Amino acid sequence: MRGARILWAAAFAAALLAPLAASAKARKPRLYMPGDVFQAVLEAQDRQAWVRADVVKTETALSGGKAPTITKGHLVSKHGGKARLQIDEPAAGLLVADGEHVWMELPQVEQVMRYDEASLAASGNFFLDLASSIRHYSKASVKRRLKPGPGYDEARVAALEMVPTHPEQAGFERLKVWVDDRRWVVLRVVMDYGGTESDVAFQNVEVMTFAGIRADPGQVLPKDLFEYKPPKGFEVFDMNL
Repeated sequence: MRGARILWAAAFAAALLAPLAASAKARKPRLYMPGDVFQAVLEAQDRQAWVRADVVKTETALSGGKAPTITKGHLVSKHGGKARLQIDEPAAGLLVADGEHVWMELPQVEQVMRYDEASLAASGNFFLDLASSIRHYSKASVKRRLKPGPGYDEARVAALEMVPTHPEQAGFERLKVWVDDRRWVVLRVVMDYGGTESDVAFQNVEVMTFAGIRADPGQVLPKDLFEYKPPKGFEVFDMNL
């Protein structure tokens, strides 16, 4: 879990979509069991070749006293543990997962942090792979459904909460997830850990399946999108997790 905390708290610094609530024709909400929702999300992600989304992360101290920190960027992730997050606000930054390492570029200080991707994926980091994160955090948690709340269409959005049976071991106190139960994409994740609430919303989510790629090969992402080479003059630090 330490690796996930570092990536969440660093310059972004991680992860990691406001709701895509749609005003479709009214229908009765489908009451999926929490386990069914998680399984459907995992199966859907196995069919996804790539996902694009705008990311808005709001980090708030639960004790109050400080204004929330808001970070905005654009995420492109590819099946197989590859991802690229371009951070725009509050300062420029870049995170790239190339399949072996995660590179965190901090232009303001001309530094690059290099993490072992396998270690981060095992720790349940959302930025790397939402599927692995769901598997990680749901292992020893009590799960229950929630009302999606204002701004969400209950007929197509399922909201779930996970509370770990042993918070001191899990590294988080509470996790809430909002899921579009037609496309089975994650719309929002809220995690409480270490006195901090991290609220990550995914906006303008685009999904391309492997079937879509076969029908339109032009949808294949550029091969070099997930390659990374530190800029000249930047110092690279290997982060031991």
